[in-house]
Amino acid sequence: MRSHPDLSSLGRAVLGDQDPAAVLIVLGAVRALLRVDSRQQASRVLRKAVEDLGGTVVLERLAGSAALPLDVSLGLGEPRVVMAVDGSGWSQRRLQRYVPDLIDDARAAADQCDRYQRQALRATMDALTGVSGRAEIAPRLAATPVGDVVCLMDLDGFKILNDTFGHAAGDDALRAFGELLRARVRDADFVGRYGGDEFLVVFDAAPIEIVELRLQDLCRAWNATEGHRTSVSIGVAMVDDRGAVFASHAADRALYRAKRLGKDRVEIAGPGDYGTDAPWG
Repeated sequence: MRSHPDLSSLGRAVLGDQDPAAVLIVLGAVRALLRVDSRQQASRVLRKAVEDLGGTVVLERLAGSAALPLDVSLGLGEPRVVMAVDGSGWSQRRLQRYVPDLIDDARAAADQCDRYQRQALRATMDALTGVSGRAEIAPRLAATPVGDVVCLMDLDGFKILNDTFGHAAGDDALRAFGELLRARVRDADFVGRYGGDEFLVVFDAAPIEIVELRLQDLCRAWNATEGHRTSVSIGVAMVDDRGAVFASHAADRALYRAKRLGKDRVEIAGPGDYGTDAPWG
């Protein structure tokens, strides 16, 4: 994290407290919250603190009248509330004293994480299309395992669109194509923009026959999208033992073959497309 949450529970715990064991639990929880990197981690820290203080976390809809009205879910899933494990008044009072402030601290930490993650995402995203920027492509290819599928694509007629109707029309087309790509891939897949009208997609562990069908559907969907006056050509290559950079080289050759054969089509890379020369990076 890049900044500290408001340490309300720590401040209260050390001022005139007569429960040193609870103070240590609260101190440990607050220190842990200073180091979390996600809302999920903040939730785990909060839940452990509740348990260390003698409580348990249950779904609000399943909780009985003995539950404290303290939602510790941090917005993750269904609301969850706190109950004393032993049902004693002492445990109940302890939880009532410390957990509300811990919830405030956990929320502050989680909100900080959310803001940092949004900033990090914006820094790596292509602002126009909403897909990953060029700087993310090389690291993703380097981490791509055997069995993934690399696809290179660009828009047929994009230069004519720009020259005839202006760059605003071109930007509208790129924005719409980026939206279509994001809608057509899974969370595990990757979409990046090299620049201009050139895009790269990596399908995670997908049979190449299925990828070909999905990309043909993509071409049809793009043709059915109004206003852009372009089509899309796509080259596809399976990642083998030589790695994803070689596969991207093969996909590039397949893409240019798709252009030569009339555009608006998907071409699968054959053995000759991989070549023996060093691929571009």
